[in-house]
Amino acid sequence: MQYYDDEQNKAGAKVLFMIVQMVVLTMVYIIIYTSFVAVGYAIEEYSLSSVMYFPVFVALVIFPILLYKYRQMFNAGRMMGAFIWTMATASLIIVLLYIYVAQIVG
Repeated sequence: MQYYDDEQNKAGAKVLFMIVQMVVLTMVYIIIYTSFVAVGYAIEEYSLSSVMYFPVFVALVIFPILLYKYRQMFNAGRMMGAFIWTMATASLIIVLLYIYVAQIVG
């Protein structure tokens, strides 16, 4: 008969959360890459300044920092909050990048 072990469950939850964060990071970086490409096309097409890359670069730098903070939150015991913040931040960055690209080409 197997006994219930809190430490084993916490370790498993940490591994699952790290896997979820890696998948979310991959998805967001795919969107960031396509945003870089779209901004590059917009710069060529509309003769814009290369400063137009700045919001996409900010998303590229800020998102991993936020994921690190959310991992600290998860390790501190606020597991559900860390998961919700991870998904909400990823969604917000994706939506804001799409709006930004739509604004500069539209």
